[in-house]
Amino acid sequence: MTNPAESGKATHEIGRIYDAISDKNVLIDFFLQTVLQFIPSSRGYLFLAGPDRRLWLESVILTAKEAPDDLIAAARGAFEEGKPSAKGTRLFLPLIARNSSIGVVCFERDKEFTPEEVGIGFNFASEFSGALKNILLFEENIKMERLAAIGQTMAMLVHEIKNILQLAKFSDEMIRMGIREHNEKFLSRGMEKLGKTLKDMDGFIWEVAGLSKDYQLEPEAVNVPALVEELRRDLSERAEACQVKLEFEAEENFPEVRGDSRSLYRALLNLVKNAFEAFKNHPSARIKVHARVLDQERYELTVEDNASGMSDEVKARLFEEFFSTKGKRGTGLGLMVVSRTVKMHQGTITVESKPGTGTKFTLNLPRNFASRK
Repeated sequence: MTNPAESGKATHEIGRIYDAISDKNVLIDFFLQTVLQFIPSSRGYLFLAGPDRRLWLESVILTAKEAPDDLIAAARGAFEEGKPSAKGTRLFLPLIARNSSIGVVCFERDKEFTPEEVGIGFNFASEFSGALKNILLFEENIKMERLAAIGQTMAMLVHEIKNILQLAKFSDEMIRMGIREHNEKFLSRGMEKLGKTLKDMDGFIWEVAGLSKDYQLEPEAVNVPALVEELRRDLSERAEACQVKLEFEAEENFPEVRGDSRSLYRALLNLVKNAFEAFKNHPSARIKVHARVLDQERYELTVEDNASGMSDEVKARLFEEFFSTKGKRGTGLGLMVVSRTVKMHQGTITVESKPGTGTKFTLNLPRNFASRK
């Protein structure tokens, strides 16, 4: 057996190793192994405590994956007592870090443990407890961040779905009025709105699915002028209601390109929707969507407005996850979709904007995009 002086020096050095380990399971296994080097034992059990101070068996060494009932009861007592102790052929070492009990470790063998071994074990347990506490705090922070992200995601989903449901309710009422009053105009209008609602829902579902890690685009031949015209038709009514002039233009003889047409449509749609929301009582509001070929390999899509513009601080954060300048009215999903679409098409996006002068988004994309498997 190593003498106390040697074990003290070893404890200090091994404690530095404990602090360098970032994986909880690796740290626990290494701790149990190192203690066994200085305190020969037949079995080892490590219990951790929850917020309610209840213990659970986290790890074992040199034995089955279960602890006998009497040992569990004794471990609870040692945990509550908070002091290292040797009780016959069992050694109990409380795990205490920052004045907080986080668990207890127990070693067993056929002969009694000596007071020197109790001291050595306590020194190792003290070094280990601090390192373990740091890992547990880090894991807790990660858990809280994930919960916050889930909550933020759910809020975003609810926000978007409520908007689509409003349009669905309006469509339903128009159709009911058309049937009730035998009014073909109402009926036609309701059916038109219902079709738009289904298209919006389909697009929204695609956007959410497209944010998943494993989602892949589906390259196909894309008629860019037709895509721009579809966008004009879908937004013309809103533009009229908002008194915003829309200008859609694609160069003549624009060649077919390879890409995912739905994702490109949704990217442009989100950019134009954002432009709509940037206007505040503007006397000559204008949004321009332009498509042009750059060369044999690339083409360009631009969305430009003469709205309020953005500061440098806002521009720097535009494509952060869930970032929005609209408070509770915004989710940040739109620009996440735009950014993801451009990256998955192996393109680039740039933003030009100044407060009071408007904003211009430019999407630079390859004409022969092929998905990466």
